[in-house]
Parts: sequence; structure tokens; C-alpha cells
Amino acid sequence: MSSKRKLISTLLCVGALTAGLFVSGCGSEKAADTVSSAVSSATDTKSDEKVSKAFNEIIDATNKFNGNNTTWGQQHAENLAKLKAGFDEHAINTQPKYDSLQNGLKKSKEIGNTYKEVDTERDNVLAALDELVPISKELASYSDSKAYLNDGKAKGNELAAKYVAAVEKFNAAYGKLGDAVKAANKEQTKKNLEKMKKDGYKNYAAAMEATLRLTDLVDKVEATQSNPDKAGVEKEIGEIQALLNGIDTKDSYKESLVRNFNDTVGAIRQVMADPNDKYQDRNLNRMVQSFNHYIDVYNRIKPDSFDEKKK
Repeated sequence: MSSKRKLISTLLCVGALTAGLFVSGCGSEKAADTVSSAVSSATDTKSDEKVSKAFNEIIDATNKFNGNNTTWGQQHAENLAKLKAGFDEHAINTQPKYDSLQNGLKKSKEIGNTYKEVDTERDNVLAALDELVPISKELASYSDSKAYLNDGKAKGNELAAKYVAAVEKFNAAYGKLGDAVKAANKEQTKKNLEKMKKDGYKNYAAAMEATLRLTDLVDKVEATQSNPDKAGVEKEIGEIQALLNGIDTKDSYKESLVRNFNDTVGAIRQVMADPNDKYQDRNLNRMVQSFNHYIDVYNRIKPDSFDEKKK
């Protein structure tokens, strides 16, 4: 029996009001509607550039972590369910890359502070990982060395219980980090978009706005999948399409962006087609994966090239 894997949101990562970078988000929980509190102030007086660098390290770390989960999330969930019942020599071999996430968040912390709420949740996740990662490694070592053949899985059952408890603690903290990062990103995106328009990056600003609106649309469709507003979704799809069609550039990434947008739209429509589809989990996963492919293309766009500006 398969366990439903929660969807992964996508976020906008910005530099100090430079080009925007959309990446995978920190968790499946929805961000709060009010975003001002998450970006009320930086936690110290460091420059915007340093704050941005530390913030982007969080984005990079969570993007990689979530990217792996997009591919293997179903198997991760099934293996965790097995471990809840006791030690399983195969279940620990495929679990999320907690150690890589830990290293990335530590790197962000070493660079410096970002925003108060983001830093608080980052530290909470690191505390959870400090407990989870050693247990994960010990459980993997126990399995790899086949120590369970000597003790009838006694130690394995003990470690499995600790591991499951640590994962549940981590999941709660990670969801809150996702909320905080998404809220901060949303506020910074607004500033970034206005600056791009002001500086004459018409094409890139259009791509950024389209991507931001598509992000919101994917979130909306996931949240309302049982009773989707098909007319409203189709209206928004048309307006996003108009933004992309209005981009006048010779840059080849426009064609790739439009193609991946169409793939995402197709996946969105599949999700809305039948809320009771027995394969709806797969439909939702495909929507996220299609969107992430779109984001991969967007991330490669360079504003100067997209608007044919000379450096």
C-alpha cells in the first residue's frame, strides 16, 4: 500500500534585488497570507548582499533536498511506514538526504543571518537534524553490517523507533521553515519585480511575473484539487500565457519556457479533470515535476541576454 506524499512548493530566491531564481521550497505546508512579519528586518546590520547570500544558501539546500524527495518521496514514505512497525533491513537504504540538508543549512548559518523568522526556523531544523542524522547513520551502519543477525533485530527495533520519532520532529520543524522562507521570498519577489521593470528589463520582468503567478496557480490547484475553480484557473492560465507570448527576445530560453509552461498546464488540467481519479496522487506528482522542469529553464535565463542589454 502506498502512502500519499505531500507536494513540494516552489519559491522565488532573490539576490540583493538582482535576478530572481525560482527553486523548490522548504516544505509542503502553505505559507501564511501575511508576509510582512517574516521580512520585518534582518537580524543584524550586514549588507543586503550578505543577507541574500545566506538566504540563498537555505534555498539551495532545501531545493536539493526537495528535488530528491520529488523523485523518491513515495518510496521514502513507504520505507518510513515499514520502520514504524520495527526494523527492516531494506527500509533505511532509501531515505531523504538529511545529512546533505544539514550541511547546506550549516553553511548558510556560517555565512550569517537572513531574516529573523527564517533564522529561527533554520536553527530549529538544524537542532532536529543534529538528533536525526546520527540516528540515521547508526541505523544504516547496523543494517549494512547485518548486526541484526546477531541480536534478533533487538537493537534495530530500538533504533527504528528513535529514527521515526526524530523524523516526525524534523518534519514539523521543516514545515515551519518552509512557511517562513516562502513568506520572505514572496515579499522580496515583489521588490525584485518592480526593480526589474524600473531598470528596463521588460522581457525578464514578464517572465518573472509569469513564473510567480504560475507558482501561485500550482499551489492553488493543489490546495483545491477536490473542488477546483476550473473557470478561474483557465482565466489565470490565459493571462500567464499572454505574458509569455508578449516576450520579444531572440533568446532560445523563451521557447523552452513556453514549452515547459504548456506541459505544466497540461498537468494542471489533468489534476482538475477528475478529483476522484484513482491515480490522482500520480497526477499531482506529475504537476509538481512539470512545474519544476519549467523552473529549471527559468533559472537558466540571464536578464541581460533575455532583454539583449549590453554589459
